This record gives sequence, structure tokens and C-alpha cells, in this order.
Amino acid sequence: MRRDSGFTLLEVMVAFVIAALASLVLYQVAFNASAQALTAAHYQEALVRAQSRLAALGPLTQLQPGRSAGDDGGGFSWEMSIIPEQSNGQITLYAVRLTERFGTRAVTLTTERVAPNP
Repeated sequence: MRRDSGFTLLEVMVAFVIAALASLVLYQVAFNASAQALTAAHYQEALVRAQSRLAALGPLTQLQPGRSAGDDGGGFSWEMSIIPEQSNGQITLYAVRLTERFGTRAVTLTTERVAPNP
């Protein structure tokens, strides 16, 4: 009886299937990681845009109660609501809520601002 050295065709095919499955798993991991990194970058950009819009409401800014909305471009849009909470005749405390949206996701910031009465 003669013993041949080397691999059989079946062994080679099984090795290729295992290598293909491992490659597929690595591809999916890399794809998911890049998608999550992109989503995190969008959240970060939405947060910066929302903070910037709130910072534009300076301490001496005349606030107008109500709702406003707009498009920031690049797939981002915003909505702001300003609601008076308390007033002493000279100044008013306002609740400000700003939502920055991108796709189906959103970042919402809330704060309170004091502004002089008109």
C-alpha cells in the first residue's frame, strides 16, 4: 500500500471555505466599525452645530418666544423653541430647546436663558 503525501481535494476545499468565512467576518467587522465611526462623526457635528446656534443667543440678545426651524445644509436641520418661564418685569427667564437633526437621528440641547424684556 502506497501513501501519497499532500492534501486531498476535499481538504483543500474545506480550507478555502474556512478562509472565505473568516474573510467575510473580517469584512463585516470593518464595515460595521466604519459605519459606527461615521455615525459618531455625524453626532459630533450635530452637537457642535447645536452648541454654536445656542451660543449665538448671547446674554443681551432679545429672545422671541415661539418656534423656529431651518436647514443647515449637508443633511442637517434644526428646530428651536423658546418658552418664557418667569418674569420680574425687567428680565425674563426663557427655556430654550434646540434639536439638530441628521437623517433619522437627532441631538437635543436644553438650556435656560435670561434676557431683557422689550
